[in-house]
Amino acid sequence: MKIKAVLFDLGETLVKIWVPEIVFKRVLDSLGIDRTIEEVREALARADEQFNSPSYRSLYGKIPYQEYWGLWDSTVLKHLGIPGYERLVGEISARWFEHADCEAYPDAEETLVKLRRMGLKIGLVSTGYEADIYAILRKAGLEKKLFDVIVGADTIGRVKPHPEAFKHALERLGVKPEEALFIGDKIDDDYRGAEGVGITPILIQRKTCETSKSSSLRTVTSLSEIFQFI
Repeated sequence: MKIKAVLFDLGETLVKIWVPEIVFKRVLDSLGIDRTIEEVREALARADEQFNSPSYRSLYGKIPYQEYWGLWDSTVLKHLGIPGYERLVGEISARWFEHADCEAYPDAEETLVKLRRMGLKIGLVSTGYEADIYAILRKAGLEKKLFDVIVGADTIGRVKPHPEAFKHALERLGVKPEEALFIGDKIDDDYRGAEGVGITPILIQRKTCETSKSSSLRTVTSLSEIFQFI
């Protein structure tokens, strides 16, 4: 079956993403709040543990962007023991991308442009909220128009590896699963998720820490290698 579309994950596939504790500390510093990186890392870990519970996890992508991240930021600030943290909640998200590092991998734009010149449709399926996806693309210098469809957590209220996240992208592109490739860096969310709906998955391993786990999978070490599957 001829490949008609190529879908991508975003973080660590097309774009290098920030280290959360570093960015959160930068934001706190900008607000005149002094906390060590160790304190921020611990507060984030405690919040992450709390938000991994079913009651919080079920909210992701289903409640508005500002509401979800307001809950998250207030939880982290509370764990940091910051007095009057409630008044700071909106400031964290408002200042986040001033201090976040988002750098496109050198092979990202050239790969997207080459695929478009070949007449292929291009999609982006990410676990991020749409607002974050657009902000990351802007900061990384990747134009939104490079993609024919962008699916985020709040697009349909489903996130990878849920089949509907992939199916929605395929429907919007008007292609069958067997006519598409999906490139991502996570074995479960990206590779297995795409494979489960019939898309040909490719695992990108820019860092080879998962080599022993993924030796039997279809892998590449750079985006320039995906053309062998088209």
